[in-house]
Amino acid sequence: MANDENLVDDQYQLAMCIASGSSSQVWEVVEMSSGRHMAMKLLKTDVPEFKENKAQMKRESEIHKLLDHPQIVKFEKYSSNRDHTYILMEYFRASNLKLQIKADTNGVHLKVRQLFEGVCAALSHVHQKGFIHRDIKPDNVLMNKVGEIRLCDFSLSSKQKLGMGKLLAGKLKSIQGTRTYIAPETIRRSQPTFQTDLYSLGVLFFEVLACKTPFQAPTPEELLQKHLRAEAPNPSEFNPNVSPEMDRIIAKLLKKKPADRPASADEVLAEIKRIRIFKEEIVDAVAEKKANQDKDALSMLSEIRLDSRADAKLKEMLETNPEFARKFAEEKENKAKKKKAETDLNDARIKVAETAQAARGKPAGKPGAKAAPAPAAPPPQQVVAMQMPMQMPVYPPGYPQYPQGYAGYPPGQMPMMPGMVAPMPGVPQYGPQPPMGYPQPMQQPIPGALPQQQPGQVTPQSEASKPPQKPQPVSPQVVVKNGVNAAPPQKQAVAGSPKPATKAGPPVPAPAKPVAAAKPAVQIPSRPTPPPTPPPSAGADLDFMTDLPDVL
Repeated sequence: MANDENLVDDQYQLAMCIASGSSSQVWEVVEMSSGRHMAMKLLKTDVPEFKENKAQMKRESEIHKLLDHPQIVKFEKYSSNRDHTYILMEYFRASNLKLQIKADTNGVHLKVRQLFEGVCAALSHVHQKGFIHRDIKPDNVLMNKVGEIRLCDFSLSSKQKLGMGKLLAGKLKSIQGTRTYIAPETIRRSQPTFQTDLYSLGVLFFEVLACKTPFQAPTPEELLQKHLRAEAPNPSEFNPNVSPEMDRIIAKLLKKKPADRPASADEVLAEIKRIRIFKEEIVDAVAEKKANQDKDALSMLSEIRLDSRADAKLKEMLETNPEFARKFAEEKENKAKKKKAETDLNDARIKVAETAQAARGKPAGKPGAKAAPAPAAPPPQQVVAMQMPMQMPVYPPGYPQYPQGYAGYPPGQMPMMPGMVAPMPGVPQYGPQPPMGYPQPMQQPIPGALPQQQPGQVTPQSEASKPPQKPQPVSPQVVVKNGVNAAPPQKQAVAGSPKPATKAGPPVPAPAKPVAAAKPAVQIPSRPTPPPTPPPSAGADLDFMTDLPDVL
């Protein structure tokens, strides 16, 4: 064939170059016999290290064909001849993770759980087969729009050496790997282990969440030094939405010593399944933005008064976007229904008010008569202050007394005043009250106090109980005559006034009306029988009336 340069082994048509490296290229090819689309890793023949690269590709194909997992690119065949050396694999229509992080970070975060769990599951299968990938990085992970992933590129993979094999192998002759994702033990040229892949996995997780790698430096040497000595930051320092649990997993994966990292990829997978990767769930920003734009447009075009430009814009949007037109119609219909409901409610309220007003204004007589005026509103209720009952009269010390002309009452009985009803039979009467004892110092008379004069007969008991006192100047002496007080009149009975008012000296007639109660000038603390004296002054008060006089 004249144009056979695009054919490989006369079977596969080169369609498009997917990726290109220093030693090989990845192509999308079409199988001529079946029309299937496949991926071909084709070795470059014009490089000085062709023989070494050819041997390495053969070793890669031997490892790749042993791997069979849904998250690993499926191996088809290996071929090497005079013209071409290549590996044929399934064609997975997706770009690598590195490009997606730069182009659509939010889209990657929406599928981050599927991504992390898929990479861990694929790496676990590789380790179970006894191999180390040695080049875990976003460039070697493919992910489509629904979150399906494929792990690829096993060019640096090798068998793990254990026991004596690890000791005999010694140091690595060269450092292989990508500097940004390389493990500290690889930099020291130690034999790789499964934990070597876990370190690179931690860098991949960090880059996906923070959109940058944990270690960056202006030169390759400084970058390698940071892998060896610098403490890795947390991805939450660059993306605050990353959960603390995810920070802890990545920090453990990036430990400098392999023994401090997780024991296996299965352990990492189990941890990721039980934690939250983000504090708040990621939403589809594109869909949300489009929905907000449609909502804003509906609000703007339906609320404002349309001018010529807005009218033209609305007409264009309605014609070119059927979904927008449907939403606009629904919004318009909903607003019309809402407005009609509000109008109907308002009309109903007005009708009820008019009916009630008409009912109040309709006269009770003939039809057509003039409506009676509405009854006047009742006057506001006035708050009337409650009047307290008249203060009971407070009697001066020495009371009760009786008006002139009334005989003294026997001990233990209350006097009968005019208008009082005799006590009913069987009602207990007050008995004689014994004299109350007070402390001795309180029995001395207070200087200047006027002793009280009680009507009645002076008994020997009262005379005997009278304490010795100095004679005090008093007005006329009390004379006991036939058991009745015959002293000069000291008070006059006044109608409506139960209390006499007197002064020291000559007797003074009582006032014409009751005297208001007032506090006594001096309260006598004891009840000894005083010498005959005029009655106490008007306005004296008595706090209690439980004492009965000893002079009757």
